[in-house]
Amino acid sequence: MHGMPGAPRVTDDDAAYLAAIVNASADAIFGTTTDGIVRSWNAACERMLGYSAAEMIGQSILDIVPPELKREALAIRDRVSSGDPIESFETVRLAKDGRPIEVAITYSPIHDGQGQVIGVSGILRDVTTIKTAQRSAAMLAAIVASSSDGVVSKTLDGTVTSWNKSAERIFGFSEGEMINRSIRTIIPGERQAEEDRILATVVSGQIIDNFETVRLRKDGALIDVSVTVSPVRDSTGRIIGASKIVRDITDKRQTREQLRTLLAEVNHRSKNMLSLVQAIARQMTRHGRQLDLNRFLERLQAIAGNQDLLIQNDWRFIPIADLVRSQLGAFRDLIGNRITIAGPQIELTPEAAQAIGMAVHELATNAAKYGALSGDEGRIALNWSCDGDDFDMSWHESDGPPVTVPEQRGFGSRVISDMVRAGLDAAVEVDFAPTGLRWHLRCPLQRLSRSNNHARR
Repeated sequence: MHGMPGAPRVTDDDAAYLAAIVNASADAIFGTTTDGIVRSWNAACERMLGYSAAEMIGQSILDIVPPELKREALAIRDRVSSGDPIESFETVRLAKDGRPIEVAITYSPIHDGQGQVIGVSGILRDVTTIKTAQRSAAMLAAIVASSSDGVVSKTLDGTVTSWNKSAERIFGFSEGEMINRSIRTIIPGERQAEEDRILATVVSGQIIDNFETVRLRKDGALIDVSVTVSPVRDSTGRIIGASKIVRDITDKRQTREQLRTLLAEVNHRSKNMLSLVQAIARQMTRHGRQLDLNRFLERLQAIAGNQDLLIQNDWRFIPIADLVRSQLGAFRDLIGNRITIAGPQIELTPEAAQAIGMAVHELATNAAKYGALSGDEGRIALNWSCDGDDFDMSWHESDGPPVTVPEQRGFGSRVISDMVRAGLDAAVEVDFAPTGLRWHLRCPLQRLSRSNNHARR
């Protein structure tokens, strides 16, 4: 090195030439004494830090060091002044406007002709852009690693080059198992042509957005996924691969199918409900009778009560005890006193609930008008039971006014007999005994519940 013992003598012309090189360098180069006073300051220093040579020469180099880093800078100066160079030390320096700049500094000792250290030279490179890019890349890598979606990259021939933790969770293959392996590993045989179309689309520079398909897990299970595929380009813009974001939509698709089924069920039941309302209106106006609006609305309210219970149980079933109490809602204060209810819990199908609910409503309405509930002493016993594969239900009134057989059958009579008989394939008996009305229903249990397991004692 020039200035070291035995080194060639440097002429004035040589020194001027070297000074010109330093001043023209794209890197910021400065020189200080061993106590940190600036002796040289090239044009790149001025461009980077904003201070001119006239402003910095004769000033302390600590002027460009943030306060919290001054102790570090002094330690480095002492180390270099003892003859120990430091290469590419990353730190922060302050521009004239107070803006922090991330830099990499190489420090070298300056020796005189006798080999004594008489100063320190420093070469600064602004690494702000590089560090920002590194932080962005690290952040992106962290986002990919922690994403709940599978994130995969591959070459244009389908070779996997990255595989995040969520991809491992979704497909069951570890990163080690999939890197350098074909992406076709997770594509079912009958869908291999999809990969050809995907690669052709990517090579053309287009993005495939939220493509719903089926992929294969390590254990052989098929899963529904949504895939977004984008081309990956190098610094020249050339497409060199593809990135895939994979989302498991198995639950979403199942929910969508359930919703579609539910909507179809609602549509079906709505039509049935309208048909039932029309049938009630027709029956109540047969033979030219004028519609009893209040009675009609009461019957619609009974139907609405059934629907409320059905919705509460996700349109699947209605517990029979809840159904009975709902239809006897107008007499709830009498339940447990004048009205006794007993029987095992059974989950009725919507169709069975409709027939039994209407029958209980009509029986209760009749009892309030003409039977056991029309006075202060009458009683009702409503019981049901399961006898093997059969279901029994009975309504017994007592202590009410004497009962006589009606001269003609009205709509209510048809509900408690004909409608129940037809809807449940049931045997129905109605006995207008003088001591009180007796109604008995017997039908196959399977007509009430989709499974006999729904009957719980």
